[in-house]
Amino acid sequence: MKNVKLFAVMAMLIATNALAANNDPKPVGKTVVKQLSTILGTPTFKVTEDDIIANVRFMVNQEGEIVVLTVKAENDIVEEYIKSRMNYKKVEGDTLKKGEEYVVDVRIVAK
Repeated sequence: MKNVKLFAVMAMLIATNALAANNDPKPVGKTVVKQLSTILGTPTFKVTEDDIIANVRFMVNQEGEIVVLTVKAENDIVEEYIKSRMNYKKVEGDTLKKGEEYVVDVRIVAK
């Protein structure tokens, strides 16, 4: 009987953790991508070899501003550039819900 209770408690804990961990960020739509492209602008550093792709996770705060959570890129300069340009910039429209996480891939093209 003791083992059955222990098993039931363990099963509930595992189920709770699995549901809490399923917090995938949502991809953003085309209108938001255009706004983010305008916000990021043209980088001041040169990209000579290959295109650089950065994965950006962000959310929108109560004031409608972007709060960058993480930036994953091959280069620290790119990460800092994206954070400095996107953080606390306002996004127009109601396409992004406040308090929810979103993900977007940013491509910086080599010239």
